[in-house]
Amino acid sequence: MFAECAHYLEHPPSSVRAGTAEIYLDPEAFSAFGRGGGNVALYERTHAALRERYEALQPEALLDIGTGEGLGLLPALTPAVGRVDVVEPSTTRIDVVRAGLVERRIPHRAFATTMSDFMARTEGTEDRWELVQETFAMLSLPAHERADTLRWLRERTSRLILVEFDVPRAEHPLHPDWFRYVVTRYETGMAEYPGAHNLVRQGFLAPVLLGTLRPAEDKVHFEQTIDDWCDDLAAAGFALDGEPRRVSDFWWGAAYLIEAK
Repeated sequence: MFAECAHYLEHPPSSVRAGTAEIYLDPEAFSAFGRGGGNVALYERTHAALRERYEALQPEALLDIGTGEGLGLLPALTPAVGRVDVVEPSTTRIDVVRAGLVERRIPHRAFATTMSDFMARTEGTEDRWELVQETFAMLSLPAHERADTLRWLRERTSRLILVEFDVPRAEHPLHPDWFRYVVTRYETGMAEYPGAHNLVRQGFLAPVLLGTLRPAEDKVHFEQTIDDWCDDLAAAGFALDGEPRRVSDFWWGAAYLIEAK
């Protein structure tokens, strides 16, 4: 893990800089990461959990936030879902999602924009969704943006599903406990993509790892415990519908499905 970080700092890929969101704008490395290692089982179990909820809820309109290339959304979709709206700032990635929805003949709208811009452009409309969901996307929003987003969603949906990791809050980006957590977890994660200095290690894992150790204003991810996610929902006016459901173990942290209404 240290060797990979040292190599990255000496020879950073041209498409990324440590600690910046550019790793998501150029999707090749992230796509390879999401389709390999422990992500395979993680997404399979996430899809199964979402499909079960679609069948139970039968949503006429679904909004998926931070869709990426649809790794969390597309394989989970069933005929129980009517229209699908997706929000994703990367035009390259949203084109992949759009093509997948067209192939499945699902009525949809695709918005290549950030969530904050989507919220602004939707003001004054009557857009509502029976179900809003996000899978490992809202962790990219700082606390104040996350709070604003959840309050906005409270007025636009009758049900919200979050799938997020249970990760301890960092008291400080270089606190010994947090540093130990990051180092040990990423050692495991990098081992899932064997081969020194490969695309996933250098294009995604190393810059994200280094980003977790940067000051808050330079961070890309703002992760927290599942209890904190539940507190955020309550503060926005949501009520949990049952206890958070453990979906899958993963090297970075266990993934949970949280449902609220």
